Amino acid sequence: MSKVLFSMTYVIDAEHLPEFREVVRRLRSIYAEEGIEYYVFEGKNHEYTELTLYPSQEDFDTSEERLLQREDYNDYINRINRMARDVRYTTLHELEL
Repeated sequence: MSKVLFSMTYVIDAEHLPEFREVVRRLRSIYAEEGIEYYVFEGKNHEYTELTLYPSQEDFDTSEERLLQREDYNDYINRINRMARDVRYTTLHELEL
């Protein structure tokens, strides 16, 4: 069963950083409850990359539907979407040998 890595890279303006950090902290808890690994890395010029590692393709395929049923999750995602600019997405599938 191959894992799926979803990454999202974006810029957060400095005035939004305190709110952004709080939202990331809360999202980390939600993903942990779901058994999904979630990391956020900071680069130069307030560029951030979220890495979300799903245990399987099935978990990836069903996670959005499950998570969107949570009001708190929807709120956090909407807040990040309002703050983020220059957004880029990538979905990678683990190579099975």
